[in-house]
Amino acid sequence: MKILQWNVVFVSLLLSACLNSDNNSVTASRTGVSENDPPVIVDPPPGNGGGNGGGGNPNLLDTSQFRAASAKRNIDPTPAQIQGVVTSNTPIIGKLQQFNLGGYGGFAFNGSEDVVNFDIGGPPANGIGDGTFVRVFVLESQAEPVNRLVFVTMDAIGAGNVIQNKLKAAVAQAANVPPNNVLFAQTHSHSAADLQGLWGGVPASWLNCEQADPAQACDPALKGGLYQLAAQAAAEAVARLEPAYVDFAQTVLEGEARLNNFRRCDPDDSRMPDPTLILLQARTARGEVLGSLLNYSAHPTVLGSSNRLVHTDWVGGALRLLERNFDSTVLFYNGAIADSSPRAPAAEDPYEKANAMGVAVAQAAMNVLSQRKKVEGGLQVAHANAFLPVTNPLFVGAGGLRSFNGYYNFTPLGEELAANIPGYENFPQVALYAETPVSRIQLGQGEGKALELVTIPGEGSKGMADTIRARSQTPMMLLGLTHNSLGYILTEDEFGNGLFECQSFYEETVSLGPLTTPALNLQAYDPLFAQ
Repeated sequence: MKILQWNVVFVSLLLSACLNSDNNSVTASRTGVSENDPPVIVDPPPGNGGGNGGGGNPNLLDTSQFRAASAKRNIDPTPAQIQGVVTSNTPIIGKLQQFNLGGYGGFAFNGSEDVVNFDIGGPPANGIGDGTFVRVFVLESQAEPVNRLVFVTMDAIGAGNVIQNKLKAAVAQAANVPPNNVLFAQTHSHSAADLQGLWGGVPASWLNCEQADPAQACDPALKGGLYQLAAQAAAEAVARLEPAYVDFAQTVLEGEARLNNFRRCDPDDSRMPDPTLILLQARTARGEVLGSLLNYSAHPTVLGSSNRLVHTDWVGGALRLLERNFDSTVLFYNGAIADSSPRAPAAEDPYEKANAMGVAVAQAAMNVLSQRKKVEGGLQVAHANAFLPVTNPLFVGAGGLRSFNGYYNFTPLGEELAANIPGYENFPQVALYAETPVSRIQLGQGEGKALELVTIPGEGSKGMADTIRARSQTPMMLLGLTHNSLGYILTEDEFGNGLFECQSFYEETVSLGPLTTPALNLQAYDPLFAQ
């Protein structure tokens, strides 16, 4: 009885931190794509003599510095995985593990298994929406020694470090790179897979399906698991690498052009989230696009919690239009989104509204392509490792309730112990700290010829974005939810402000604690930018 009472207290606290918590019935249905405008054909920038300089075809660009390619795989769950499979490796044997969507809270007591296998999710998914994908873009320098990066994104709310490490290991092996050179991120759609475990999680066979197991809805001949599909896409991209040049376009969406709003409390309506939009592309000598990275900050929460379809929210509308236009794979990295909500165009149907938001983002990216700049120079990659203390009592409690099991491991040596002690993954966790890599990538050099890419291991705030960008004069793409999904990350000045200004402690409630940013600065950003 005491355990149940503790759970009820924990439930009430955690539910207070959930966005748009409701359990409305599903009334909408899947709608078609409405990106019917003709493709925008973008000519390559002026030629530079072709080849390695001097003479040649003036319409060809120098592709001697990079090689690139991209690929993608559909990761929609199978009907059997949506229906659910009976687990055999949880504290409550026989729990029906269905495919749950992450991001919207709600709680329905479904039986005794919820006391132990606790989650705050609403009803599980009941169908497929607009198509979810894992996308891969490989970029490498041609200079010796060769530096190769593998950018990987997928449609999901986030991904715990257990998922991160397994996917990065599979991709690293397929692409022959160190795991930290796999820049794995999630689009943060609140209508896609819950890979953090808080909303009920997903069947294990959706993650890993190597050998057929009908009881667990695993049939590799029909569809591999996420790890296998990501590795396949990476191997395909590596096999298709070809010489490329890299360019990027950057704009600031402000005023009526903005497509995001300040999501956190804003009493005087004077604040704005990160307004920066960047599109990076690799192209052949004749200008054909080999792969792209789109970077903007806006929560994919146009669809509300009543949606129970596996869906990309607004991100899918953006990527479908860009991929049709460029005839190649486009990856989306959400930026500093802690305080950034979508500013979607009006529409009667929520799916049309989400699609319209995505189309607007894609059009904003294409509109700025005429201003793009060609990267000149090589590729420098640096990583740092940070240990972030878990001081949030709700996270500590969730670890004790096994809520993170299978998705996060916050216990020191947890992964090693899980590999050597049978049943260890069912033990309560002692959530002490999170360990995460942080990366800084420098593309090119020289004013107007370079772009930096810097990772954030969670949902960074506008304040955090500003402090990172202030470290360099070079244009910067901030890759949020990359290498880890460790909740909200606020600056020291921002932490606690919501309570005093708006009587809301939401961001702080879903963060590791106030020491996260100081620890990241000291152990990661300071040394990375000192190089």
